[in-house]
Amino acid sequence: MRRASRRRTRGSEPRRTAMPAIAAALVTVLGLGGCAVGPDTGPQVVHGGGGGGEQPSSSAAPTGLPPIQAPRNDLDWTDCAPQTATRWGVDRPDGVTVQCADLTVPVNPYRPTGDTLTVGLTRAQVATTPDDAVPVVLTSGSDLPSSRTLLMLAAGPGRALLDQHPVVAIDRRGAPTSGELDCMTREERAAMRSNGLAGDADATQQQRIDRLAGSASSAAGGCTETLEPHQLDFGEAFAAADIEALRIRWGVDQLALAGVGEGSDVVLAYAGNFSGRAGRIILDTPTPFGANARDRAATRATGVQAALRTFVQQCSTAGSCPLGADGTATIADVLAKGRAGRLGGLSDTEALSAITTAVALAPDRPAATTETAAAIAAADRGDIGALTTLADRAAALRLTDGQLVARCNDVSGPVGQNEVPGLIDAWSKQNPLTGADTALSLMRCNAWASSTPVNPPSALPVDPLVLDGANDPINGGGGAQALGGLFIRAGTTPTTVSWGGLGYSVLARSACAADIVTQYLGDEPLGEPTDRGCPS
Repeated sequence: MRRASRRRTRGSEPRRTAMPAIAAALVTVLGLGGCAVGPDTGPQVVHGGGGGGEQPSSSAAPTGLPPIQAPRNDLDWTDCAPQTATRWGVDRPDGVTVQCADLTVPVNPYRPTGDTLTVGLTRAQVATTPDDAVPVVLTSGSDLPSSRTLLMLAAGPGRALLDQHPVVAIDRRGAPTSGELDCMTREERAAMRSNGLAGDADATQQQRIDRLAGSASSAAGGCTETLEPHQLDFGEAFAAADIEALRIRWGVDQLALAGVGEGSDVVLAYAGNFSGRAGRIILDTPTPFGANARDRAATRATGVQAALRTFVQQCSTAGSCPLGADGTATIADVLAKGRAGRLGGLSDTEALSAITTAVALAPDRPAATTETAAAIAAADRGDIGALTTLADRAAALRLTDGQLVARCNDVSGPVGQNEVPGLIDAWSKQNPLTGADTALSLMRCNAWASSTPVNPPSALPVDPLVLDGANDPINGGGGAQALGGLFIRAGTTPTTVSWGGLGYSVLARSACAADIVTQYLGDEPLGEPTDRGCPS
């Protein structure tokens, strides 16, 4: 359904769609890409919390492996492989069945009002997947649409998991397949996409900061007006509640959960808020749960810089690398041209996002590295066509209104505008390719209202499986190490699998990791050793 609307204007541009009634208007429930297949044939609303009896206390120590089951009451799945592949601009995975369904959930299950929205689900399986297999619920949080992450898994070495288990991706509320939000103006989106460089390539650093902060403040006000009183109902706790609604709909006691990148925060939020319901906890290249905005950004700047160095090294070893003898210098030159307005309209932020997203999602073949490198080299020569295409794709995957609202809902310890120049200076020296852009990006949630932080779980019903990727171009590495304190306080000992390859999601890119995940989903604990490795 399309929301009822009223419009405010700024100049000649429609300001945004306001939403006077949530059930009919909080979000646009889209029928796009085949993943919105119409109303679920089950109960209209599945409320989070409870269901299936009393929940165990989060302070209770886990005893044995929680049983995980196939759904007792499944969703109305419809084939959507062609539409989903077309939506995300990728090839349809050969031999993989891709199906979609919708689930209607309460907007705020913690304070029910009767208002609802729809989240999109995508399932992948193969001909050999057992009919009674336990599904793995996959989320990549606000990093990328979970359905896009699922297609990467289905097309790469990680598809080995599908031989034994279907994987069900749940797109985060507010995403294009889960009731897309539309609460920002074109000017605000342009400022976010360029980090304040839009329309003025000669801007000083301070002018750029001021422009970005002003646009972010305006966007925060507009999105708050549009979504009120639900402007803070898009954070990790609510993404976790949507997973709980799926568990209740399925009629199972525990879920097998896999969180990739920021999706690991959603999984840990689920384990904290719905204790005892997380039957298996897989954290794939996790981010530092509960860390403040500055620390998360610093980790990201360092890790993404390292991932770009690995990308350059891989290109060099592949032979005839288009980046030349010093690939890092070529990337730096392209970013400098973007900063100075000499990249045909692309800012340095857009160029960096284009590169990191392409590297993160590149198929597992050497030619993919060369293709991305060729786009960078061409842009350095003045031909920005290929890099512009990558930048547009990156913005569609990583910078939608819904993703921004979700990230701003999750911000802890926001950084003041007056602190950003110092961070730009310090981080640029430490990480020349990523430092300045990461510091500027902290301003995107300027003036957003603070939400209540999600408490970490005080205990976990099962020892987690951590897949530690060293070269993640989206969030950087280091998140697994940052979770050490959380695991100690929860009294749990995770099994950690290290992987030195390049890309987003260890599970999607490593058949070795997929095999360990399959073992972890069994009836017996993994046992020793708790520190393992997979070849890259």
